[in-house]
Amino acid sequence: MKKKVKAFALSLAAAALFATPAFAGDWPMFLKDGAHSSIADKAPATPLALKWQARTNGPVYSSPVVYGRKVFAGSFDRSLYAFDANTGSLLWSFKTDGEILSTPAVSNKTVFFGSKDGFIYALDADSGKLAWKYKTGGAVLTSPVVADGAVVAGSMDLYVYAVDAAKGTRLWKMPLYDTNVYGGIYASPAYSAGALFTAGKNGFIYSMNPKSGGRNWSVKTGSAIYSSPVFRDGKVYAISFDRNLYVLDAKTGAIVWRKNLENELVYASPVVTGDRVYVSLKNGWIKAYDRSSGQQKAEFKLPDEVNSTPVIEDDVIFAGSENGYIYAINAMNGEFIWQARTNGGIHASPAVVEDAVYVGSEDGSVYAFGQAGK
Repeated sequence: MKKKVKAFALSLAAAALFATPAFAGDWPMFLKDGAHSSIADKAPATPLALKWQARTNGPVYSSPVVYGRKVFAGSFDRSLYAFDANTGSLLWSFKTDGEILSTPAVSNKTVFFGSKDGFIYALDADSGKLAWKYKTGGAVLTSPVVADGAVVAGSMDLYVYAVDAAKGTRLWKMPLYDTNVYGGIYASPAYSAGALFTAGKNGFIYSMNPKSGGRNWSVKTGSAIYSSPVFRDGKVYAISFDRNLYVLDAKTGAIVWRKNLENELVYASPVVTGDRVYVSLKNGWIKAYDRSSGQQKAEFKLPDEVNSTPVIEDDVIFAGSENGYIYAINAMNGEFIWQARTNGGIHASPAVVEDAVYVGSEDGSVYAFGQAGK
């Protein structure tokens, strides 16, 4: 059984963002919700056993999401898949003309995602039937966020788009002119407290008006940003390739504090708990910093690179590694509680709900792990 060290006080106000409330056990978009909390309400007790493995025809970099007892994930084989959450049986698949790295977002029984073919898609969650598709000017690698009736995603054409979730018509697009030299938007937008937060490969962090796309503020860091921003309790957390974690005031953009990450690269987003910020470094270290001061509180090492954002439930971290393993780790002392192997590196972030942990692998499969004996 997993060990309980202490419970964190969690604030998950972003649950109110959806046009139609998700089921209590859902994980309906990238890093769970609009704020990118990556915190599970409840996880199955360890040790876990393999429930099912569902194969696609290409690596799965798209993180799985869970909605209405279905699991949705995109594949490098250019298709989006829907699987039965209990059995892993294929419910439907939808083919696009580009590889899918975008994690889908599900709201009001509709699945939204982007493809390298340049389209943002909306599909009926039950049938996989196309509701609409909207053409951008470049590959859509980011994961959409659904907020205020709009689907918002960044494109490699250097624009952030907001598309009407019901009609598929463009509401606005915001240019990031200063990313032209570097080419592209990789960070996925976050939404909370009436604002959108995104970042560019130009090194800027932005706050935008969700109705118009107008900029509230922008903050320049020292290098490209691949990691997606996170909102929590009036602050925005973002990591730059300048090897710093930035904590910004969500209303003004003022830097509250900044922490140097000792010259290490980060692709994962931070995970913010009651009193800590967890940062997963590409070199395999996971480090915990005090939320108020940035002082380092703990660190522990995985056997290989960490390229995706972990999930935290109370005192347990669920993290995937480049060696193909997914781990459950004691968040306070780094003890390995449970591990399971896939047959490829893990770049997708896990989805953690009450009865299962779902993760995609470079081996082309989506895996479901549940409590042993159940």
